[in-house]
Amino acid sequence: MPGNNSSAGAEDYDFILVGAGSASCLITSRLSQQLPDHRILVLEAGEHFRNDPKVQTPGLSPSLQSDPTYDWQYSTAPEPGLNDRRVKHPRGKLVGGTSAINSHSVVFPNYEWHDRIAEDLLSNSGRGDWSSQGMKDCYRRWYTGSSKPGVNDDVGSLDRVQTSYPPTMDALQLQWIKAFEELGHATSTTGFSESTAGAVTITNAIDSSKGERSHAGTAFLEPALKRGNVTLRTGVKVNKIEFDEASTAEGRLNARGIRYTYQGEEHLISAREIILCAGVFGSPSILERSGIGSKQVLAAANVPVLYELPGVGENLQDHLNCGLSCETQDDIPTRDEGLWDPEMRKAASLEYEQSRTGRLAEGPAYSFAFTPLQMLETPSETQQLTESVKRWVEGETDPSLRSQYSFIQKTIESPREATATTFLVRSQRHRDTESLPKDTPPFVNANFVTVIAMLAHPFSRGSCHITSDPSHQPEIKFNYLSHPLDTEILARHLLLIERLFQKPTFTALRKPNGKRLPRTFPRAISSLEDAKDILPINAATNYHPSSTCSMMREDLGGVVDEGLRVYGTKNVRVCDASILPIIPRGNILTAVYAFAEKAVELICREVESSA
Repeated sequence: MPGNNSSAGAEDYDFILVGAGSASCLITSRLSQQLPDHRILVLEAGEHFRNDPKVQTPGLSPSLQSDPTYDWQYSTAPEPGLNDRRVKHPRGKLVGGTSAINSHSVVFPNYEWHDRIAEDLLSNSGRGDWSSQGMKDCYRRWYTGSSKPGVNDDVGSLDRVQTSYPPTMDALQLQWIKAFEELGHATSTTGFSESTAGAVTITNAIDSSKGERSHAGTAFLEPALKRGNVTLRTGVKVNKIEFDEASTAEGRLNARGIRYTYQGEEHLISAREIILCAGVFGSPSILERSGIGSKQVLAAANVPVLYELPGVGENLQDHLNCGLSCETQDDIPTRDEGLWDPEMRKAASLEYEQSRTGRLAEGPAYSFAFTPLQMLETPSETQQLTESVKRWVEGETDPSLRSQYSFIQKTIESPREATATTFLVRSQRHRDTESLPKDTPPFVNANFVTVIAMLAHPFSRGSCHITSDPSHQPEIKFNYLSHPLDTEILARHLLLIERLFQKPTFTALRKPNGKRLPRTFPRAISSLEDAKDILPINAATNYHPSSTCSMMREDLGGVVDEGLRVYGTKNVRVCDASILPIIPRGNILTAVYAFAEKAVELICREVESSA
């Protein structure tokens, strides 16, 4: 049998969690403590890499994201808005999921995002749980190391991700804060809070005492496996959820277990409740293979319909970003030397081996800013955009999209809320390689600073659906830049970066007449049209896919209700990035952990009320 079994007994469980990714590991940890008499099974398609140096070393995260040992290597269909490029989407193929291969940055959503989800997208019964006030404790509980714990955080008994600031602040990181103070925006808060505009130094999910990555597998699942009521099985391919033939008295589907394959042999294992945590691509695929989804999609895949739920696999969103790089003065240290100097790479490796310090002990990005367009636009420029957004929202006839677009409209009109999360990278960045001759060197022999704008809440929507061949990965289409407002807003943020480069702080950092990137546009942007021309060539994903099993009202295209239960089912929930109905402003992992904390609250509340 597959395994890494940590408990024995009959093949019957209270909970089966499908996937051992970020949300699943946290949920397992909390349930194993709070419901010690309940048996929990975690099924993971990847492997459990304990004490793997590649996973532990923070600076090696880029290599994990192209290695099939650690990465499922999802890829999109050709994206028309990006010149028909196929966009790779790394997803973790190991215990800990994508939290074990990502680039560590810890960026929080804002209060307004949660309050609008609660008010605009959920039924009345869910508004208290999912409002900002209902979620505050959920955002505090999953991590430690970056701030003093609250009085009621129960630090001694909770498993937590370790986070840390950079050990020292270099010149570029210090100047980043100064650049925004120069614009009249004081340093913003780093945690879950009400929106403010400005720069911030954030933490990374790195245990500074060890110089190692801290991810869901090490922080949550490892301790849970020692408690005796958790079983982990790896190398398992979940085929579908098996339902009873007869519906419940309320007309809902009752899941009796999971059908999975291990080493070519199929198994059926029973549980009282199923929790899908297979990720933004995996969870909708399992629902569809189980007969829950759009009639058209299921018919094309030759799957009988058990419950028609058109929202499954729809509403796919991602953070598209685009950056500009400028060459720095010779006395400004950057990370570029390591790109072409093998001796520097050897020295960094040696330092890490000896002391767990240096470049390999750090994440790539700590310097972020929450940037409304109003920060550097003229009032007339902003008014032009808000009027255009208003026309698009009023003209939208789809009720789900109209609700979501109205949500985004409020963000755009607010001078405090970020229309892009902007961040600084202390090196050059190339995303236009496919547009250059094949013999073009991968790097430029110079030192650069790069500023990247990540579109906070895109209007474009995509999909992820199974095909008729169950052995194939699902067909993934983000439809990047398919909505004109995404091009308009992201292009404006490129102009804001250019304006930032012209301010005194960055002027002092930049080499006069120095090189510029992208190489397909090696000069300063002078117009909105320049910026729009760059996007199809140089825009890239921030690897934040979300929303394919959205928590919304069913009439708005939702897949799970405010209890995270799949519509039409009695005992199937989903909890991972797929349930975020609208993508938050920054890196989505903080929200995934917080939603998992809320899932535990909801489950334990139900168990207690039924006892």
